[in-house]
This record gives sequence, structure tokens and C-alpha cells, in this order.
Amino acid sequence: MACQFACGKTEATGDRAISLKTRGDATLWRCFHYGCTVRGNVLTLMHWMKHDRPPAGDRLQGREFKEMAEDLKALVRGEPRTTKAESHNEPTSTKDTADKSAFNIPLKDSENERARSLVNLDEKFVTDVAEMSPQAASYVRSRPYMTPEIMQKFRCGYLPQDAGSLLRGHFVYGWADQHGDILTWFGRNLNYETQHRKWRRAGDSSKEPNKFKFVKGFHRGLVLYGENVFRSEANAEQVRDMGVIVVEGPNDVINLNALGVPAVAVCSNTVTEKQADKLAALACEFSNGTVSVMFDLDRQGENGAGQTVLKLAQRCCVRYAWTTSLSDGRFSDRQPESVTPEEWEKLIYTALTA
Repeated sequence: MACQFACGKTEATGDRAISLKTRGDATLWRCFHYGCTVRGNVLTLMHWMKHDRPPAGDRLQGREFKEMAEDLKALVRGEPRTTKAESHNEPTSTKDTADKSAFNIPLKDSENERARSLVNLDEKFVTDVAEMSPQAASYVRSRPYMTPEIMQKFRCGYLPQDAGSLLRGHFVYGWADQHGDILTWFGRNLNYETQHRKWRRAGDSSKEPNKFKFVKGFHRGLVLYGENVFRSEANAEQVRDMGVIVVEGPNDVINLNALGVPAVAVCSNTVTEKQADKLAALACEFSNGTVSVMFDLDRQGENGAGQTVLKLAQRCCVRYAWTTSLSDGRFSDRQPESVTPEEWEKLIYTALTA
């Protein structure tokens, strides 16, 4: 089902965001939407759905547990239970739908003085691998396209531990609006791979580590990453064959840009309604009205790509840029950030002649 909890409060999610595990010692559920870590058992799911908030701890205790137990008994007996509003003596009015156009204001225009002071955070970034921490240097060296020049272009780099920022110790990216004004900074957890392997060995019993750290209050489902660079560099010849290419993450955009291929990212594994509108408008403005979906070729990426294609098909022409079956499966489990110049030439030829 769609996530109605943490990430679903700020942006629409696909109808397969929430996954329920029915085999195991305890029935577990979690949200697979990009960056969301909401999870629990059936009782915590019931608590979330009833109260629109998580329980006080990782598991229900005391009064919360008794309340859900009574709800289950009532379900068995076929008796109605109180709604969230009734249980808190709240009016059952329509949920407030604030105008999201007020969100994602450029940092330079923020009413918050501290936010305005972060406009040039990238002046503290380290782009020379020789001066980075071992984790950051390894992260950059494993991505040959991540040169100092392209880091400056996309306003990203390593933020040292002594930088005095919540994102210190992360590889930080700037997310600009279509005019190039920074909306927010977000960081890549450089220990994610190690932490994730430990989490998997724990057998889903602990909280999954986050790959990216976003600043509270920023709504990524309303904008496209890399749109400013796309608008400043894309030309009719570049987008003639594939249209507007949409990918999942920032590194995908950066690598394709290094190959001379304009692209934008949704920073998720599916697209929101607002992002779909923006992609369709961008396609009409820069190409023949076509969007090419190039999500990661893993299970989550292909599922998200399918949902994204269906949403975009209601607005414009859409196609898959690649699939697991393309080129005899040579791109299976690959991400756009790993594509080399030689592979891109072969990929685009195969895609256009298939």
C-alpha cells in the first residue's frame, strides 16, 4: 500500500511502498520509499494508522498495547472501534491541506537567519581526495566521474567533521531550484554500506540505516534534482533521441552529465504527481515531449520504474531507457552512475533500434 506515515505526509508514494513480511517469527512491515525508515509489526502498524504517529517506543507497551489488543478483539467480534479523532475528542473535520508552494524556499530567501547563512556551505567542502577522510576518499575514488571540477559544478563535496554542521562527516550535495538557487543541502552516509551489511545480518530486527540525510522541512517530491544544470546545458541535439532522461539519484545525474547526457533525478525509486507534472513540462519544452525512465535495474528500481511509466503515460510520451533484458542482460543490477562512455554509446544504439 502507499505510505501514509513519515514520507507519505510530505509527498505521494507508490502503492507498493509498504511491504508486509508474512513469514518469520514476527510479522514485520516497512516502507521501501527512498529514505523512509518507518517499520514495525502489525500492532505498530495499527497504531500508526489509528493515531497518525508511532508508538512511544519501538514496540507497543502499557496503555498502547492494551488499546490495540482491544481493537483486535473488537474486530473479531465485528464491533466498531473509535476513530483517531473520536479517541482524542477531536473534530472530524477535513485534514488540513497546506499549500505546498510555500515549501522549499531558497535558502537565501528564508526567514531563518541560520538557513540564510548556509547558502554558501559548499565553500567548506573538500574536493581534493588527498585531503578527505579515508571513507570520503574511497567514496570519491570509486566514482571516476566525481572530479573536483564536476563537484564544483554540482556544488557537492566532502564536509569535514569540524565544519560545525549537522551534515559534517557526510558527502554533501546541494539541491538547487530551476534557477540555480540552493533549496537545501543533503548528505550521503559514507558508512552506509558497512552499516547496511550489519543490518541485513541482524535479520531485519533493527532499524535500517539511512543512505541519505535530508534536512527536516524539505520536500523532495516537489522538485527535480539537477533541473538547473539541465536547463543551462541541454540542447535539442542532446535530447533528440532519448528525450528527457529521469534517474533515481544525484550520482546518476552527475555521471550522465560527465558523459554529455543531460538528466534529472527524483531522488526516489518512484515519481510523485508533482514531479510527473514537471517532467512532462520539461519534455515538452526541451524535446519532442518524451521522457525516458532510467531507474536502477534492481527489484525496487524496476518496480518503481513501472509505476513511474504509468504516471507519465497520462501526461506525455514515455519509454524505458534500459531494462534488465536489454543487451542480453548485461546491465542487470546496474545503476546509471556506473555506465561508462563506451557502454552509453552501445546502450543508446540498442535502445533506439530495439
